[in-house]
Amino acid sequence: MVIGGVLRSAAVMALTGGASLAAFLAGSAGPGEPAASRVMGWWGKTFIRLGGWNVRVEGMETLPSGGAVLVSNHQSLVDIPLLLSAFPRPVRFLAKRELGEIPLFGKAMAAAGNIFIDRDDPRNAVQMLRNAAARLSDGQLLAVFPEGRRSRDGSVGEFKPGAFYLARKTGAPVVPVYIDGGFQALPKGALRFRPARLAVRVLPPLLAAEGAGGSMERIAEAARERILAAASQRRDRDE
Repeated sequence: MVIGGVLRSAAVMALTGGASLAAFLAGSAGPGEPAASRVMGWWGKTFIRLGGWNVRVEGMETLPSGGAVLVSNHQSLVDIPLLLSAFPRPVRFLAKRELGEIPLFGKAMAAAGNIFIDRDDPRNAVQMLRNAAARLSDGQLLAVFPEGRRSRDGSVGEFKPGAFYLARKTGAPVVPVYIDGGFQALPKGALRFRPARLAVRVLPPLLAAEGAGGSMERIAEAARERILAAASQRRDRDE
């Protein structure tokens, strides 16, 4: 079992390096961002397949047809490929600047249209908002992890309200997404893959009465409550 996990991890590392180079080159060449995004989508699906995990996806029928802000809890480095593999449409991420600084992978993510946030640079935040708003108007899905850090045990941490600034300013639908199993598949700080059951549950978009259109704090609270309820239902079902 240990050897299997090590081999899977090595295969995924090789996959990530190759896919990152391909996405970067695709983004730099003629096809540009759409081609790089397709490469990263393929990377996400293959990542999950090589990991050997079973994935359960629920609630995709509630996803709006146009642009939306996907708000998800965060458990593991597996979360990004998990969301890329689960959604039928391309998903871009609003991510911390540090992710964009990872050699080659960061350039690949940028080439695929993901947006990196520099919290220490107000001008960067303004440009990020414009870029993200344009993508939402274009019908794209933007995912954000408002906890700001990965959970070690699968619990859902507090949501930082700043992550909801984009939704508040653009009026885009806020779609809570509950994911589970990543903290078991690849625990924080670990490099070896482990057996796990992964789940992605897309929850109905927040209505105005449930926080959408209110303050950032209210939207954050409403989204977190939805995700906590989904986590509780999953625990009850598994017991």
